[in-house]
Amino acid sequence: MKEQIQTNRLKEIDIYKTIAIVMVVCGHVASNTVGVFSGFISFVHMPIFYFVSGFFLYKELKKYSEKELVKKKFFRLVIPYIVWSCVAFSANAVVLIAGKGMDIGALLDDAVQVFIYARSVWFFIQLFFAHMLFILIHKVVDKKALRVVINLVVWALLIVFCTTTIFCMWKIKWLYGFLLLGYICSEYDVLSKIGEVKQVKRGVIFLFCLIGWIAATVLSSGVYSTDLVYGFDDMPFSLNTLGIELSVWACGLTGMATIYFVSCVIAKFRFFDILYRMGSYTLDIYVGHMLLLFVIKKIPMPKDLVFVLSFIIAFFFICVPLYILAKYFLRKIKLYRMVA
Repeated sequence: MKEQIQTNRLKEIDIYKTIAIVMVVCGHVASNTVGVFSGFISFVHMPIFYFVSGFFLYKELKKYSEKELVKKKFFRLVIPYIVWSCVAFSANAVVLIAGKGMDIGALLDDAVQVFIYARSVWFFIQLFFAHMLFILIHKVVDKKALRVVINLVVWALLIVFCTTTIFCMWKIKWLYGFLLLGYICSEYDVLSKIGEVKQVKRGVIFLFCLIGWIAATVLSSGVYSTDLVYGFDDMPFSLNTLGIELSVWACGLTGMATIYFVSCVIAKFRFFDILYRMGSYTLDIYVGHMLLLFVIKKIPMPKDLVFVLSFIIAFFFICVPLYILAKYFLRKIKLYRMVA
């Protein structure tokens, strides 16, 4: 019985990740559309990935020493960042040379954008820095409660002082909290305890999260109808930006909680097993679609059909083909497995 609970929990998390990556792609397909729809997408998918990353980071810290884990994270995050950034830069260079000829200035500018400002696969390098910060605190602090307090203080300091756009580090200001939340949920076995709650109570919690998600997103719609795609932008700290950041965090928290409950329900039906299987290939899909982003963002999207069309295109024409490509071809190549 214990093994069955463990399997189901992991199945739910894989489905959780699949829904998140579909939302990432869906958001890029509908990138020219602003307003409430983009808020439901943009403020939820990355919090899910950071939550899941924190969830498994706890287990990794139980299994490996800090030194071993730093080495593993370097090879799993930094090396892929360098490799896929090289691929992205090479593709951009071909397009630039074909369109403008050999413009050294434009090529150097693109290199800076790709490698220094992480305009291609920022997730890898940004997550690496977040993990390094977390592992450092874990190394120097033994007591669990004190560790959480210090992480909260560090998060607050990041919110106030981190405004740099290098490596997209400004995003750590709101995502670090979700990493910490995932770690806490894993350490205190929160998800298993939620699974033990009676179905009626879980339904009430789900409705509370859903209503909160809708309310937080709609009430904050004025924030992201401008260029604040993620809310926690690289602006100087102020009470106004703090309010924006907190509202965006509320959107992310209630949204990811709602989607987790949906994942729990989906996990019970074998019809949706493809979502479970795709959960192991979310990084493949992320990298693949980021390399195609210049094409994806040019897909025309009528605003009145944006929700339906962006989902259909994202899932059936981007995510599923990339999943099939990775599973049946790319993952069989040793060199690819080293950087995926």
